Amino acid sequence: MQQFFIDVHAHLDDEAFDTTREQILADLQQNGVQVLINCGSDLPSSKNSLQLATQHSSIYCVLGCHPHEAKTYDKNFEEFLINNANHAKTVAIGEIGLDYHYDFSPREIQRQVFVQQIKLAHTLNLPIVIHTREAWGDTLEILKQNKQYLTNGVLFHCYNGSAEVTKLLTKEYDAYFSLGGAITFKNFNGFDAISAMPIERILTETDCPYMTPVPFRGKTNTPQNVALVAQKLSQQLDLPLQTLCETLKENTLRFFKKIKPF
Repeated sequence: MQQFFIDVHAHLDDEAFDTTREQILADLQQNGVQVLINCGSDLPSSKNSLQLATQHSSIYCVLGCHPHEAKTYDKNFEEFLINNANHAKTVAIGEIGLDYHYDFSPREIQRQVFVQQIKLAHTLNLPIVIHTREAWGDTLEILKQNKQYLTNGVLFHCYNGSAEVTKLLTKEYDAYFSLGGAITFKNFNGFDAISAMPIERILTETDCPYMTPVPFRGKTNTPQNVALVAQKLSQQLDLPLQTLCETLKENTLRFFKKIKPF
């Protein structure tokens, strides 16, 4: 049986792919990538993600405002999200959250925009995809204060929380966890957290063009490298790769309810 892979978080609209995008798109199925979800970070990338998804049957989109870009979130951006939430290819609001590593947007603005999009996703009946970096305290507090709005699913992309936080998120929010190239890095210290995840809550991603897995670190990440993430995960979980891929498929379809069965 041919193996298949799923990349639930990519940025193919990034300028890093301006000369290679069409070839990557043409080769997706041949490289075993059956479904790819392109994620917005700001209004232009959300529009580009929707366009990519509209043009390609195996691509879906997540629309939203990254914490880096929180200062750009306005009524125009929100109207775009509202107007396109019912599109057949729009599967979540994201990536949203907090990033205190760079502070490209003021922290208070990040928190405000995070909460606004949590409430909006609730209204639009869509799950959320969360980015959190060096901001676990405030992230957990915001989730706690807005639990009544977390009704459609919560996915932590490029997950970097502890085993303790993993257990809390699973218990309190029935959270899902997306793992990427970082799990192949020598200094990755998150296997305790992975062990704490229910297997039916794990997804795979590349976050391309970022987070390139070993042995291609230093090069531009591409969707086909999600296979390396799945292979590392199958070793860590001591599961046959094919079995893991079937589980990842079930998990993806369960979380992103608008993705057509494949």
